[in-house]
Amino acid sequence: MKLKTFLAAYMLFLSILFVSIGIVSAHMTSSTTYMLQEKASREFQTISTSLARDIAAVFSRFPGGYEYQMAANNIFSGYIHYYRQHNIVLTLTSMPVVNREHGVITFRQEDSRHFISIIGALPVDFGEYQLSYTLDITGNITDMQEIQRYLWVTSIVVSVIAAGFLYAILHRIFKPLVIVAKAAGEIADGQYGNRITVKGNNELAAVAIAFNRMSQQIESQISLLEDEAERKQHFVDSFAHEIRTPLTSIYGYAEYLHKASLTEGELVESAGYIMSEADHMKKVANSLLELATLRNYEPEISPIFIPELFIEIKQGLEKPLNERKAELRTQALAPYIEGQRDLIKSLLLNLCNNAIKACEPGEGVVRLSATVEGQSIIIAVDDNGCGIHSDQIPKLTEPFFRVDKARTREQGGVGLGLALCKQIADVHNAKMTIDSIPGIGTMVRVKFTKP
Repeated sequence: MKLKTFLAAYMLFLSILFVSIGIVSAHMTSSTTYMLQEKASREFQTISTSLARDIAAVFSRFPGGYEYQMAANNIFSGYIHYYRQHNIVLTLTSMPVVNREHGVITFRQEDSRHFISIIGALPVDFGEYQLSYTLDITGNITDMQEIQRYLWVTSIVVSVIAAGFLYAILHRIFKPLVIVAKAAGEIADGQYGNRITVKGNNELAAVAIAFNRMSQQIESQISLLEDEAERKQHFVDSFAHEIRTPLTSIYGYAEYLHKASLTEGELVESAGYIMSEADHMKKVANSLLELATLRNYEPEISPIFIPELFIEIKQGLEKPLNERKAELRTQALAPYIEGQRDLIKSLLLNLCNNAIKACEPGEGVVRLSATVEGQSIIIAVDDNGCGIHSDQIPKLTEPFFRVDKARTREQGGVGLGLALCKQIADVHNAKMTIDSIPGIGTMVRVKFTKP
């Protein structure tokens, strides 16, 4: 690319340079020719007028005959001798001339010498004399040719120097592009952290800045894709593990029923285990289906009366509250919220259930509140449970993630509750945050922006 640009620019430069020199040379030749022609014409007129006047004076003294002829020849010989010193050759003849008004001007070349010749009549009324004027312009032509040769030599030298400067300039111009191409190749090879050093404030610097911004975006997107791939792989692994455990139990108990001779009580117990594991798999399937349904879901928005919603939540949690001997306290300082009622209710039930399970039996206090903060409504669920370490909080909304796998599995959880909660919050354009201190408790806040 750089070589092609150099050749194209250099050929254009040479074309312009040599055409310009050619035009200057042609103009110089034309100007010199015109100047010499004008000079010769003026000199011819001056010589012919002066010679005619001198011949007329002689004719007035010697009206004719031999004396007149000798005197006229002497005068013309003086003219010849004088002008020969100025590279002018004069010849006078008595032949008739057709045009007495203007001389006939010609240019001629003999060997390496150049001449201007003018032949015309003398301005006298008493005879027909023809004056031949020849001016040697070899020196003028030689000087002009020397100047033209100097111009051509200078143009060749300038073109060579210009080639070096042009190549250096193109090298400087293309250097950032080479750097960009190199960086692009490195990014194509997977080195997404490479950046270009930006210098100056010109168009190339703008290209470098845009390239760096593109690299940053590519690196960010690649990082997101890698994280997403890792999350998907984790999801697949967790799902496989989650399904394998109940399937193993179901198969084991089924095989036990098939091969062993069991009492009625043992049959009932084994069937109960199978039903329990099947129920767990059903919960996993339902939760996954709900997660899939909520992806890109547009909720049906309507006003929800918060105090009434909190009453329904408390009624729905009566059994787990009694089992854990926990207390649920509600405080509705915001009257209404906009959202899809069944989804918001599912969100709060999941959060409150998690809070109840996190508390020690007989000591749990769960608070469900709704407050107004500026243009937002905050619904919060906090507890005095065991708390969560800060490094585990970002993973809480990942499918199948459990802080205490043994205890959650024992309580019937599938590890999808908070993932569903986050999905519900997202489809309502709400932001869910989790703050927790181990041994103190956990608070989950869902921030709804007023329409």
